[in-house]
Amino acid sequence: MTSTSEIAIQCLGYTPIPVALLSCDEVPMVDLYRKDVETGRLRLYRAANVPMLPEDLERLEQSKVSWLYTPEVDHGEMQLYIRRKLDYLVRDNTLSVRDRFRRLNEVVTGILGSAFEVDETDELMRSSAYVASKAVQLLCEDEMTSGDLIALLHHDYQTVTHSLNVSYMMVSLAREMRIASDSELQSIAVAGLLHDIGKLSVSERILNKSQRLQRREERVAQKHPAHGFRRLCERTDISFGQLMVVYQHHERTTGKGYPVGAVGDEIHPWARLCSVVNVFESLISNRPYRRRYPLTEAFQIMDGPLSAGLDREMYRCWKQLILKK
Repeated sequence: MTSTSEIAIQCLGYTPIPVALLSCDEVPMVDLYRKDVETGRLRLYRAANVPMLPEDLERLEQSKVSWLYTPEVDHGEMQLYIRRKLDYLVRDNTLSVRDRFRRLNEVVTGILGSAFEVDETDELMRSSAYVASKAVQLLCEDEMTSGDLIALLHHDYQTVTHSLNVSYMMVSLAREMRIASDSELQSIAVAGLLHDIGKLSVSERILNKSQRLQRREERVAQKHPAHGFRRLCERTDISFGQLMVVYQHHERTTGKGYPVGAVGDEIHPWARLCSVVNVFESLISNRPYRRRYPLTEAFQIMDGPLSAGLDREMYRCWKQLILKK
């Protein structure tokens, strides 16, 4: 999978455009650039006045080119184009829900990745709200099973990938437990996308270290919930529940979590929801220092000491949801 640093060219004056959303009958009249694999530089791929042909899209697909780029001056027009195409994708009944979700996930990884990379909170909030609305639409389709969800997820250790996975899982668990209304599901999805926003204040050297962190480094990393809380606490476009997901997703009901050692019902229900799937997602995804665990092994690990501080009913329900055939 393309990393967020590769697709987030926006900060350098270009905006990433997912090839999956381009179609010959509706291509924006802007210059499109392609990234040179060897040099990393952008080269003009198609001028604004040159039509896009079916064979052009076929060649891009065969070459496994997922992204083209447009100058920042066209950013507004391209954002409208991307959202219009995504709206159509989500409603396209000629595709299975599984295929629609797979395509959506590829595209929103780029959208959210750009927002994370630029580190601009307003843009991240806007992107999260939009991504959440589209994801919830598909996750609430009866055809979309938990098995489909796990199979379609990426499993790298990029913050944006982890945030998307946790968001999807939170919605699935909340829906299964019937603890949220449809409007609350979207709020929960946004909370999942933002839960690790505090990591933007932690050095990438620590986040991407290929060995286990030393104790001093762990203390630095464990400050990310507080960093996230401070970043968001004065905003008017975030709810208390969402803020508590950011602040409390590493708390444990036993009081042995962080940042403050909250216990039991002191931890917001949405944060307890996030804690369960956050641990699970971390185990089934590749980390800088280890490979991902298979599902059954991940649950064996969680059945041990890890489960002690998790909400028992939420964990039981999540395990049942994922393992049921």
